[in-house]
Amino acid sequence: MKLARAACAALLSVAAFTSTSARAQSADPTRAEAGERFDRALRLVNAGDLSGSLAEFQRAYALVPSSVLLYNIGLVQAAMHRPVAAVKALQSAVDHAESLNPDEVVRARRILQEQTEIIGQVVVTTNVKEGVVEIDNVEAAKLPLPGPLDVSAGPHIVGVVSPGYAPSRHEVTVAGHQHVDVDLQLVQIQGLLGHIALKSRIPGAEVVIDNERVGKTPLESTITVAPGAHKVQVRRAGYATAEREVSLTDGSQTDLTLDPTFDKTALSTEGGYLAIASSEKQPILTVDGDEIGLVTGPVQLPAGPHRLRLESGGFIPAERDVDVPLAQTKTITIVFEPTPETRSAYVASAESRRTWSWVTVGLGAAVTAGGVILAVIEQGQIAPAQNNVNYQASINVRHSGLACDPAMDLSDSQLATCLANVNSANSALSNDQTLRAVGWVGAGVGGAVMITGFVLLLTGDNPHKYDAKPSERTLGGLSVTPWFGPGGGSLSVHGAF
Repeated sequence: MKLARAACAALLSVAAFTSTSARAQSADPTRAEAGERFDRALRLVNAGDLSGSLAEFQRAYALVPSSVLLYNIGLVQAAMHRPVAAVKALQSAVDHAESLNPDEVVRARRILQEQTEIIGQVVVTTNVKEGVVEIDNVEAAKLPLPGPLDVSAGPHIVGVVSPGYAPSRHEVTVAGHQHVDVDLQLVQIQGLLGHIALKSRIPGAEVVIDNERVGKTPLESTITVAPGAHKVQVRRAGYATAEREVSLTDGSQTDLTLDPTFDKTALSTEGGYLAIASSEKQPILTVDGDEIGLVTGPVQLPAGPHRLRLESGGFIPAERDVDVPLAQTKTITIVFEPTPETRSAYVASAESRRTWSWVTVGLGAAVTAGGVILAVIEQGQIAPAQNNVNYQASINVRHSGLACDPAMDLSDSQLATCLANVNSANSALSNDQTLRAVGWVGAGVGGAVMITGFVLLLTGDNPHKYDAKPSERTLGGLSVTPWFGPGGGSLSVHGAF
């Protein structure tokens, strides 16, 4: 089971198809569409939506077949626990590896070997010569069979459907490299076979017809049954069973929707927790089509697979497939992609704040520089002004014999001039000291304004926050190398197709 755990824990590697600018300039609309679908597949991979990414990769391959796309299809199939399909795609990629680089060829062969190890075979024998063989309610081959059928290791429901006979099904468990014999004897019936088209929004639930398991949701095709009354049930641990009685006439089909509901009393023994780390606060969570509400903490859910949808105003909804572990917590990270309107408004706001931040820094720097210059200049004027004050004071000393000695017989005009000189000297000194203080205060205020500008700049939004694609923001560019191992795996993007 080592390889099964590796495939379960690993993400996948994707090789870049072609540059967006090159595609935009391409005159080939088919290749342009293939490139767009490849980009969409990358985004879905990053969001954890492997089934969606597989559909996009396959459509891109249908438009522009290449070993690069087969390589990615094989890796997605491996991550989705579909070793038979993974081996088929990877083998074809290896056989036509002209556009793969040597590291990718080595990686493809290694994963091909790992997936081969978890494939077994069922050998089906039956009493009818015509019909189809189904594996888990999906047509696998037509009768007569050319040989054993490859299946992934694990439990499977093997069935044979043939006109004029009641379908026969049998559940088996297959190990890697094991051959399991399945003998299905069909009983003839009167009338034409009927079909039940069953839909359910709950993934991974058992579909039971007349107390016999026929598959798991979501079903890829209708369920073939004999005409008459049938009891249809959809069961899953942690849910209340949904069931319905149906009656089919010869060759008829009935459409049926059965959605089990949470059994809250069973969550303590059949549930686990889902913790969501989101790039936006309190997104709205919908699980399997049922709205849960704002995400404010871990959410308790039935253990097993779930389809999530998270929404946040102004952002493109994010969807993801998760598997909640029993009695444990599964933590996922959601990076929302903004809508064009949100992106435009965000960039405008961020750039406006950045502009005003720089204006504030510049203004603060100018005020600081002006204050410092004024303080330095006035500091240089204080010493001469003080000397002049001292001089005026000295010539006004009584009996000093100097020009303004009060003991001398001075005229009124001389006394007035001496007093005016003293007052002028004191006033000049006071002005210089005041301007020096104003300069240093201005420098301090300018410094505070400048620091405020820097704080606004550093704490403001980055206008290029949403420039990178989600995969680039998550992976840190296009240089991470993929690997599969017992403890987990990684995801990367490589050079041009």
